[in-house]
Amino acid sequence: MAKEVNQNTYSLQEVAVKEALKRIYQTASNLNFPIAIWRLPLSSDISLIVDLSGKSKKVKPELEELNTGFIVAPFHTEEETAEFINADLTYNSQNGQLKVNPVCKDSWTTELFFQRLNADTLTGIEPVSTNTSTIEKEGTKEDYTNLVEKGIDAIKTGAFKKVVLSRRKVIKLNAEFDVIERFCDLCEAYPGAFVNLYQLPNDQVWLGATPELLISQSSDGIFKTVSLAGTQKAEPDSNPLEIGWTQKEIEEQAMVGRYIIDCFKKIRLREFEENGPKTVRAANVYHLKSEYIVNTTEVNFPQLGSVMLKLLHPTSAVCGTPKEPSMKFIKDEEGYDRSFYAGFIGPVNMENGSNLFVNLRCMQIIGNQGILYAGGGITEHSNAEKEWQETEMKCRTLLNIIE
Repeated sequence: MAKEVNQNTYSLQEVAVKEALKRIYQTASNLNFPIAIWRLPLSSDISLIVDLSGKSKKVKPELEELNTGFIVAPFHTEEETAEFINADLTYNSQNGQLKVNPVCKDSWTTELFFQRLNADTLTGIEPVSTNTSTIEKEGTKEDYTNLVEKGIDAIKTGAFKKVVLSRRKVIKLNAEFDVIERFCDLCEAYPGAFVNLYQLPNDQVWLGATPELLISQSSDGIFKTVSLAGTQKAEPDSNPLEIGWTQKEIEEQAMVGRYIIDCFKKIRLREFEENGPKTVRAANVYHLKSEYIVNTTEVNFPQLGSVMLKLLHPTSAVCGTPKEPSMKFIKDEEGYDRSFYAGFIGPVNMENGSNLFVNLRCMQIIGNQGILYAGGGITEHSNAEKEWQETEMKCRTLLNIIE
């Protein structure tokens, strides 16, 4: 039971973190309030926010103009296409307190939420969606390998240098599937990932553990972004220092890095620190990673996060190089709407700043089905069979926990 500490703070310290998450999530779901739960990489703190409006909010991804909250942007972005969850209520596992944001003026819904949270018995969470007829079937292996071959042919004709092609994998969730249990399992299994769970109006529930930072800007002005590309299977006893990379994988990662530097050049930013590339493990695979750091205070560029967000998304790691022709190829040939897959997600203007990640290794939950998404970077040196196997490996990030 949540105990009132003061007018704006309620304590859930008497219950375990997992139980607190379940109760808050259950209450928000029953009331159809948007909710986001996440754990930053290499952190033990789990954060949660609830939007008491019950409405979907479309915003422009301009960080300086946004409230405290959680942003969810699709792969195909246009003006005001990002969804935003306001932080009307906030919870952190470190102190076990559920706080009402002082700027939240809706006292009626606040009171309703805590009445339901404190009820002796709560009705179960209603199914995310009882209608699964709109879910298209996943593509076959032949469909994907044919798509990859088509991409390789386009590269050889000079249409573009690289294109990232993806597919979906549809699984049936068992009757005991508990989204909070699986969220906590992902936190334990993948300490270096951004583990996330969010629910929006209109039956939109997503769960994931992404390895890729898009941008971060700390409260003290430190901006970061990364280039992450190239994929190899990580054996249980393998040593990252002994991993060898092919020319195809090295060039794929270098393309992402060059694009980031080109973005810096466009805005005449010369003062940045580059670290890498180095081999890093992300769940059951290895990647090549480089990190780029800017002190926005020293360069007098406080809005750098928003500017780079517009320039970077979608990066060549999820789209291709050059961006425009590879994006057109994806729209014309991939055969489905990526929705939030390969978009960006994350907390905005929280106490430690903003941290936005590329939405990879993710699953959309609709009724008793899970739709997993995975893709791979295609260059002229790609092999269609190996690209299929790479997407299978990436799907295992979640399947290893769910199955």
